[in-house]
Amino acid sequence: MIDRRTLIKAGLTTALLASVNWDKAIRTAAETVASGAINIIWFEAAACDGDTESAIQATDPDLIQVLLGKSYVVPPGTVALRFQHVVMPEWGERALEVLHLAAAGRLDPFVLVLEGAVPPDEKAGAPPGSDMFCFVGEENGKPITCLEWMRRLLPRAVAFVSVGNCASYGGFAGNYVWEKDYFRRMGFDYFDKFPSGYGKSPTGNVGFFDDKRRGHKGLVHLLPEAEPFRRFIDGECVPTAPGQANCRPAVAVPGCPANGNGILKTVANLVLWVKGLMPLPELDEFARPKFIFGPTVHENCPRAAWYAAGDFRKTAGENNAKCLYAVGCKGPVAHCPWNRVGWINGVGGPTRTGGVCIGCTEPGFMDAFEPYYQKLPYVPASYESLKMGIGIGAVSYTHLTLPTSDLV
Repeated sequence: MIDRRTLIKAGLTTALLASVNWDKAIRTAAETVASGAINIIWFEAAACDGDTESAIQATDPDLIQVLLGKSYVVPPGTVALRFQHVVMPEWGERALEVLHLAAAGRLDPFVLVLEGAVPPDEKAGAPPGSDMFCFVGEENGKPITCLEWMRRLLPRAVAFVSVGNCASYGGFAGNYVWEKDYFRRMGFDYFDKFPSGYGKSPTGNVGFFDDKRRGHKGLVHLLPEAEPFRRFIDGECVPTAPGQANCRPAVAVPGCPANGNGILKTVANLVLWVKGLMPLPELDEFARPKFIFGPTVHENCPRAAWYAAGDFRKTAGENNAKCLYAVGCKGPVAHCPWNRVGWINGVGGPTRTGGVCIGCTEPGFMDAFEPYYQKLPYVPASYESLKMGIGIGAVSYTHLTLPTSDLV
């Protein structure tokens, strides 16, 4: 791994060079594209930077190895990170110029990565003032909304990746009834005025993919510009070549935040597909790659032996290795491997470190998985039935906030 001091020095040097000769930087970008590198446009909408932080912390491979072509995942000259608000050396108008170049087709081919949820804007039929909820840059004195950038970038993108739960399924929505009352008393009366299909939150945020548990549509079904990706997600087509006009791949890497290794491996998979070196990953019903999100957290859990023995924690904070199911773990219905492989360098993962899985890689998160320390509703409450393993993973669910009886 590269140490922090070296990374900062490299970043400062690159930033200095870019600030001295922007025209040269643009020419270099064009030459890199001509040499066969696939560009990455990483766009952040309404987000907390958690997924950017995760990508920077990736270790298998790490971000520097991928960008320099020194990893086992991508060979040299394969990928060029053209826009990423934290990593890129450009800033301000120079950074925006990269987005304009991408939208104009001068950085083709590129894979579009979305971090964060996207609210509707006035052009989509949202109330006046909603353009201020999420925008990047200005044009003719008016903000360029995050949704407008999606309108401009999606038609040029040869593939799409959402990173994090917000970008994938819309993320946090909260207690809609309570929020309506509170914000209306504060004079904020936007609720029920957003276009049909958008989220039930103060800004109407949605992800790229549908949230099938909360009934929210995603941009894939709300934006006409996403039509080639919708056809892929709905199973109407299979892309035969990158840039196909009517069929383009889109993949979700959810999590709150998404895991850095999962992000880089998925983006690398799409980049290598564009270059004709790998097939597209097989996806599950929520557009997640099965090679990462196939098994449940329960199946990956290092505490599974205690579950099999019927040995459960009575309270969440017990200092032991017992199974966390009885105190609210959502592992039986959530999908990800991080409890098995660790979060960074094999270390971490919620149940590994004593915390319950809260379902952050699933549609419906956060709302459908609260309260976090209440056990799943559909599993029999009898201790003996739990001890025999009846119910775990056997029944699908649609909503996880139904009342349940306590474990006895």
